[in-house]
Amino acid sequence: MQPLILQNTLCTPSSIETLSSAPIDGEVYSSLTGLLTKFQDIKKFASEIHTEIHLVKPMLKLLGFTYESKPKFFEDHVKGPDVALFYSEDFRVKSSKLWGTREYYDNTLGILVLKRYGRNLHEGITGFYLEFENRIPLYQVMYLLKNSHAPWGILTNGRYWILIKKPVAFEQKLIEIDLEASLLSGDEKSARLFFNTFSHMGLNKTLPEILEHQRQILIKHLKDKKKVSRKVVGSFKKRVDIYPRIRDVYRELFPDDTLPSTETYLKHYAIEVENNTYQKTGIVNEYDRSDICSYLFTGNQTKADFDIEEIIIGQNKQYTKEDLLSLRILDMTPGFGNVTTKLLEGIAYLSFVLPYHEKTSFIAEWENEKSLKKYILDHNLYGIERSHICYDALINMLNHRYGATAHHYKPGNPLIGITLKDIGNLFDITKQGSLFGRNPKEVLDEFREMYRLYFSLSSKIKEDLKVREEIGVKLKIYVSRIKDVMDATTATFFTKDIDIKKLEDLLYSLEADESTWDIFRKKGWYTEFQHLALRNGFFHMELEFPILLTNAYDFIFIQPALNYSWEDEIPVGEATKAFIKKGMPFLKQDGKFVVLLDDEEEVLLSDLQKSKKYAVKAKKNLFILTKRDL
Repeated sequence: MQPLILQNTLCTPSSIETLSSAPIDGEVYSSLTGLLTKFQDIKKFASEIHTEIHLVKPMLKLLGFTYESKPKFFEDHVKGPDVALFYSEDFRVKSSKLWGTREYYDNTLGILVLKRYGRNLHEGITGFYLEFENRIPLYQVMYLLKNSHAPWGILTNGRYWILIKKPVAFEQKLIEIDLEASLLSGDEKSARLFFNTFSHMGLNKTLPEILEHQRQILIKHLKDKKKVSRKVVGSFKKRVDIYPRIRDVYRELFPDDTLPSTETYLKHYAIEVENNTYQKTGIVNEYDRSDICSYLFTGNQTKADFDIEEIIIGQNKQYTKEDLLSLRILDMTPGFGNVTTKLLEGIAYLSFVLPYHEKTSFIAEWENEKSLKKYILDHNLYGIERSHICYDALINMLNHRYGATAHHYKPGNPLIGITLKDIGNLFDITKQGSLFGRNPKEVLDEFREMYRLYFSLSSKIKEDLKVREEIGVKLKIYVSRIKDVMDATTATFFTKDIDIKKLEDLLYSLEADESTWDIFRKKGWYTEFQHLALRNGFFHMELEFPILLTNAYDFIFIQPALNYSWEDEIPVGEATKAFIKKGMPFLKQDGKFVVLLDDEEEVLLSDLQKSKKYAVKAKKNLFILTKRDL
């Protein structure tokens, strides 16, 4: 019988098998089972104190811990951990005189936060203002870990036990076990897994040894794969069939990922990811694939090392949860998802720390870990990825890790495309196209106004929904035709076979019947510019992200040094300036343009500081640009 594990990002199957097979003292096993069995009589009305006294503390003794109850936290406004776990009795005695200070927690092996039996550990409590102890329990532990620097955190309601490790970037949930279902069903393997994971020996010795062992295996595995991937990538650099060949290398590493065929990709220019089909196999799949893909396929990947709180909130003491979760953030170079992961995890954590604007507010979707992260992907984060294979890997990673489709992440090259305003600069769009037709300016103005109306209508009100659907049909036709005009215009920079008269015919036919466009679609020049657009990833911001027709981004992130192994390197300075030129028109006046770098580029910084349009602030491994008031 397999151990009952709800979630696992800690160990490979072989390590889980090892932990589940390691011996457990028969008396300890029977005592653990006995505690849970006896607790069944009172669990329906058990309070948090009942759970603590009659179940959790007796279990901690069986797990071999020296502990101290209700240690005072060094932040007075925050309820402290319920239990501090120590390496030994000597460490506990040594810490006593430091009670209520940060140094007290420097001597702990871990901290434990407990809730009443059966309390949902992933959701906050509704009905009143969320003080610290009533918010999402999982983030409570993360907050305490971040501020106390304790290496391990345990969250439990007596039945469910969650182990959290404190890494450098952000806290990570490692394993979650349903202890009641395991022990009461007589599953001794789960009891052994629980004991060897959550015990003093597990945290102090067993798990660190396993993690180091897995790290060494992974390093060797990646070194072997990197040799293969670089050899394969190098052999067909710049070739037309780059996507299928890189895709095959990716599939060898991640056999369970859903990647489309080249034909499917070119036909739909997107990927539909199936939900809930992922099963981990092989050692590589036990780790965050974004880091692995960056290691294998990136020639010069900047590190996602930045402080989200400092960038987003800064010194603004009035910042609220509503402020945070109304932001729109664009990543113009998401790559395999390193920055996306950092943004998503960081925003979710920050939302826990920040208060609501009104003390009586409560939004259930924001007080559940899973739905919160999905909300952030659906409402706050946007991305444009220029590489097909990287886009596929990114979408797969987000789907597997967060269960979200990330529909605001699009494939395309953000540096190749035009705006609606550019059309007016290239043509005289105020001229009348025909006797009864409107000029293109009127059509484009109506297009913008239709989107404003579309976004203002509710999808939950029956009357509004009907109007939205009617507008949506017309918008779909307009978007398709305007995109063709913009693609054809952009294609003139790549070929001389499309003359200005053909573009004007398209532009002045925006309101023509479908038969007119069917004639266009049969022309050779029409097919040619469509092929160019698809192959080169033409990307027109306002069409892909129509929210830009009524609004702009609060933050834009770029990694100008990001370069894939099959690409020619572009000088960082030139790449940075190109991204700024393309991105800045879509940034709010008080927004921030964040440039992530491996190291400070003194020459680049000097060039940017000469700008009369932007103010530049240099921080560790990044620059922040803001628009000057003109």
